[in-house]
Amino acid sequence: MKEAKSLEWRNLYQKVVSEHDPERLPELIARAEVAIYSRIRHMHKQKIDDAEKQALEDALRALRDLKIQHFPGWK
Repeated sequence: MKEAKSLEWRNLYQKVVSEHDPERLPELIARAEVAIYSRIRHMHKQKIDDAEKQALEDALRALRDLKIQHFPGWK
């Protein structure tokens, strides 16, 4: 189960960074953020290694940067 949850957020994040259609980005970003925050909540219930913690932080930062880049009114 641990690997499945890790793969879920990673797969959704990968869809965002590989998407070329800006019309699809808001939905994909939202889905990826939900999966990432869900994974972070599970961190309190089970041990997640430091590499995944760092990857989660990096992904959230990258999603924020994408929102700023593609949606100038977003802050």
